[in-house]
Amino acid sequence: MKMTPNFTHFVGLSLLIASGYAQAATPLEQMSTALTEWVGTQNGVPAASVTVTPPDTRVAVQPCGSAYLFDYPFVNRENVRVRCTKPNWQLFMKVGMVAGTAPTPASSTAATPAPATKAAPAPEFRQVVVAATNLLPGQLLQRESLKLERMEADKINKAHYQELQGLEGQELMRAVRAGEPIRISDLRPANLVKRGELVLMTVGTPATFQISVKAEAMQDGRAGEQIKLRNTESGRTLSAVVTGKGTARGL
Repeated sequence: MKMTPNFTHFVGLSLLIASGYAQAATPLEQMSTALTEWVGTQNGVPAASVTVTPPDTRVAVQPCGSAYLFDYPFVNRENVRVRCTKPNWQLFMKVGMVAGTAPTPASSTAATPAPATKAAPAPEFRQVVVAATNLLPGQLLQRESLKLERMEADKINKAHYQELQGLEGQELMRAVRAGEPIRISDLRPANLVKRGELVLMTVGTPATFQISVKAEAMQDGRAGEQIKLRNTESGRTLSAVVTGKGTARGL
């Protein structure tokens, strides 16, 4: 009796054939399939757009009992390193894209560029009064003793002088090296007149009537201070304001 194949027979035969095709895939084909999917994912393109150049015919691709590991060993992304851990082996495969496909790098394994370093702002400079030469304690400051120099603003504070005006006739309280900034605490008004020395006292103004006489200082005096003088000829006591080294203005 002739037997007619039923539907179940055809289904079973189809599954057997499909299983046979799946088993027939070579290690190279299995690796290539996994490789194209990985490259497509990394570059944001379909796997069908990825091309894989077969290795040299002398290179035998071994079966891999573990998951394939892929990475880009170079910057140009034209080569992919394929690794297997069971057994342990690796290959370098050349890959490409179908013409017209624009890759979009999205790989976590791709080298991440270092963040740009923000340039430090340029320092601000300001002028400050410094010693023009080495100065000694007790020295009376002259115009040539000081000069202005540029210095970074963050190194200058309210304790430093920033103008030369008004510093002449001041007395140093400590030694200051050449180029060192002058601070408020370094100076004090100097004794421009010393007790017992002769002082040139001027009375009046050049525009009206002015006379000058020499008198003996009866006390020390700093710039702007009022002191007593004695007329050496008449013995009369006079009052005057110290105006400079050995000079005073009569009251």
